[in-house]
Amino acid sequence: MTNKFLLMSQNTELTQQLTTLCKKARWTLSQITTPTGLVVELEKQPITGIFWDLTDTTLDTTIATMTLIREQVHGPIIAFATKLTERIQRKLYKARVDDLILFPFNERIIQPLIEQRLWLYQQLKLKESAPVKKRSSPQIASIGSWQIDQGNYTVTKNDLPVELTPKEFQLLAYLIEHHDQVLSREQLVNGVWGYDILDTSRIVDIHISHLRDKLEDDPHKPDHLLTVRGFGYKLVK
Repeated sequence: MTNKFLLMSQNTELTQQLTTLCKKARWTLSQITTPTGLVVELEKQPITGIFWDLTDTTLDTTIATMTLIREQVHGPIIAFATKLTERIQRKLYKARVDDLILFPFNERIIQPLIEQRLWLYQQLKLKESAPVKKRSSPQIASIGSWQIDQGNYTVTKNDLPVELTPKEFQLLAYLIEHHDQVLSREQLVNGVWGYDILDTSRIVDIHISHLRDKLEDDPHKPDHLLTVRGFGYKLVK
């Protein structure tokens, strides 16, 4: 299986350095230029690890994003910076960043470091032995022609399967739990992502749009996933 990394940076030099490194190691690398873009990209495909350029974001944005995505990334998160104070290091390690690397760095050291982290995460994965919990009576919700099985994490429309990302499913399940209630974007972020982040509106709007595209007969005139202008969204049966 190919190791896939995301790089959050607008730095051309760093991008070239890591592209060369990944090509040599036969890893794939995708560049993302904003924290919001990285969060959205994580919903599309499984990612091995993340390279994060601290020069492109504030510390608060970095901490908020790390807190948001850490449980989704089962691999190393490595941050690059021009300077690192003791305070910054403490905060980043508390946010579960694996390694902090100062510019300029020795490219010959980075690959062995990443390989060691990959080995460690692989060992942890092999030792995971938590049993899969199955619900004896799956919770199934019906909304028009949709069937949402929250026990088996499946969705069908007109008896045909609908593929949702994990976050899309969680968002739909949260809306079902609070059906007929108007929920603000902030409430949806806190309820689904579990952390208040910047660009809240865009994150929620993108996921609502994806759900409409996949479930509504006419995404532009939805029957169930409704927008309440000035307030947020609500799901009606």
